Amino acid sequence: MNTLSLLLNVLVTSATAAPVAPAGAVHKIDLNHDLKNNTFISLYELDPKKSVKLSPLAQLKNHEIQGRWSECVTLAPKVFASQKELKGWVAQTWLHCLNQAQEKKTSVGQEEKVLSAISKNWGLFDEGPWADTLWNTWVEQELSFLDSEVKKKNRGMEARIERLLDHSSRLSREQKSQCYQMLGDLALARNEYQEAQFMYEESQSYKDSKYLTEKLDFLAKTRSQQVAKPEQTTAVEAIGEDGKLEERIRAALKLNDLIPALKDSVALLNQYPGSRSARRLKDKPLEIYNSISNKMIAEKALTEMQEADASKLLEWAQNLHRKGEWAASMVLAQKAYDKNPQSPTVTSSLWVVGRSAHFLGQYDKALETFSKLINNANGSDEASEALFRSGLIYYRKKDYTTAAVLLDRLIQQGRDRYSLNAQYWLVRSLEQTNKERAQTAAAALIERYPFSYYGLRLRAETQGGKYIWPAGVDKDLKLESTFYVVGTQKKSWERFKALTQAGWVTEAQTELGDLPYMKDPTLKVTLATKLAERGQYYSAIRSINDALDADPRLRQEQFLKLGYPQVYQSLYQKESDRYGIDVVLLRSLTRQESAFNLRTTSTSNAMGLMQMIPPTAQDVARKLGMKINLPDDMFRPEVNIPMGSYYVSEMLGQFQSNVPFTLAAYNAGPYRLKKWIEGREEISSALANPSSEPVSEMWFDELPWNETSFYVKAILRNVLLYRMIGKEAYTAPPVLWSDLLSKKAK
Repeated sequence: MNTLSLLLNVLVTSATAAPVAPAGAVHKIDLNHDLKNNTFISLYELDPKKSVKLSPLAQLKNHEIQGRWSECVTLAPKVFASQKELKGWVAQTWLHCLNQAQEKKTSVGQEEKVLSAISKNWGLFDEGPWADTLWNTWVEQELSFLDSEVKKKNRGMEARIERLLDHSSRLSREQKSQCYQMLGDLALARNEYQEAQFMYEESQSYKDSKYLTEKLDFLAKTRSQQVAKPEQTTAVEAIGEDGKLEERIRAALKLNDLIPALKDSVALLNQYPGSRSARRLKDKPLEIYNSISNKMIAEKALTEMQEADASKLLEWAQNLHRKGEWAASMVLAQKAYDKNPQSPTVTSSLWVVGRSAHFLGQYDKALETFSKLINNANGSDEASEALFRSGLIYYRKKDYTTAAVLLDRLIQQGRDRYSLNAQYWLVRSLEQTNKERAQTAAAALIERYPFSYYGLRLRAETQGGKYIWPAGVDKDLKLESTFYVVGTQKKSWERFKALTQAGWVTEAQTELGDLPYMKDPTLKVTLATKLAERGQYYSAIRSINDALDADPRLRQEQFLKLGYPQVYQSLYQKESDRYGIDVVLLRSLTRQESAFNLRTTSTSNAMGLMQMIPPTAQDVARKLGMKINLPDDMFRPEVNIPMGSYYVSEMLGQFQSNVPFTLAAYNAGPYRLKKWIEGREEISSALANPSSEPVSEMWFDELPWNETSFYVKAILRNVLLYRMIGKEAYTAPPVLWSDLLSKKAK
């Protein structure tokens, strides 16, 4: 091979070879080394009476936590300049403090300085876990500032408005509308009427408003160009028979003649289903029914509603079922089924009828309906629920053999949703008919669900009523401590450590989201240990739960207790002393509500440690004589815990100091729970006569709301495990929760 050929060969080989990763691209993390020294400071638990020296970064967050908004705004520039890798998080706090300080009127004249300083670091809006939130917060503040300046006719704002529009893909329609409106205002101030009109019309294309309409009308008059009204493209609808019916309905409603109005509404829907009148009044019968308070009139209304077609009846039945109107929903759903038993919606009709009958204690009707449902829709979610509820009803009727058959059949379907509960009630049924098989089934449940409420109860029954940690575990189990990070994971890990050291718990938790997948359960235990030491309780709980589920060897006290933190002791103790509620109950509820995630917000807008929704929070604050600032105060333990504890005491007062019912009310709402309790004597009896016998707790699984059913058992499980931690054995009282209350709730 000549020299030229050799050279070409080398070039081709080099061009096609895989690129070589830079040295050190993958970085090894040893948790025991990297997080050796725990310098974490819990800013939420600092004693205000004690002086603690904090770093500027920690001090900034402490100002924010304590609501010292002006001090926060003053310190922020220094911290922002010094924290190269944490600028995004600092900027977010800076803007939050600025916004709050402005509301308190303690930061006049600082807005432009803050907004400009952050915008000079434009890359913060594009990269980092804070990027989207920071951008949205900054834009809202920027628009607020621009609006105030435009009202002063400050023409220098046009360039800043244009800068926002340069990133229009990240703006909402409302924000775009505001930008164009401000440009129109500035043009109008310069008497550039044509330009102003164009900008206002552009703004109007994104979002119309009375302000824009008035401005455009003014411009039209000024330029003697009346804005032409669009031609009417549709003729006035001729009033036909449906229109006459609609007029009669409205006239009857004005006179409060509800039954004639409802009767005509149903007739309209039946006779003219596709008309505009029918579309306008499609829900009118249900609205009229819901407005009736007199029982006799309501019964007449329900009779008239049954004249509607099957699809409408089912729709109304489902609506009433969700509201807890079991009797009415059962009547309408049954009528829907009777009218069209071959309809594709028959499963839904039977489901509403069966559940409603169950909630009303009409067991024979419930069983008959559930039987039809199981036969007609075998394998469906509705049929599985029918099997489960039928099993519970037969248990209540003391037909344990049939209960066991149905529950066993459900278990064979392998549905996770019912696996634990069905197995538990199968055990209880077999205890009455086949004790040997009951023991085998109980052992299987304990093995699979050792730390569930039912698993703990069954194991205690095999240990003389004592709650004892599982025996035979490997006390010298070697735990893995190393994992590997690459790319952005490296930066996230470094930021996590820096934020943790300064007490920025929420931001540090966000950084954990970029950690790599960890399969090794023992590594998850090590991680959970380190996270718990640094106030990352939410992430520690998730990590330890995953580890214990994956490896039975880890199911021992020293590891499980990582998921049951003993935090905010002084705050919980103060409320415990005030209301006579054991700290264990308050802490157990908090663990289930938020997993001690300080700033969590649910889909229903429940906030903070004990998940207070705004209306409840405002009501509780009024009763306690507290002034609160929503949402910020809900993320402060010293506000959230007292308010949540008060609400627990209030629910105890409404539900005869019965802890399980109180927990159900806390989750589902007291009004909904009371309506359900009133439907059946057995439930009212369980409320009035506290007991931890299995049949007395059956209502946990009979609740209409799956979330609440799980919730009650999860908190009672938490109570047992908190009681067990640090003890060789725990013996519960006959009523398991009776020792959680030391005096009558206020």
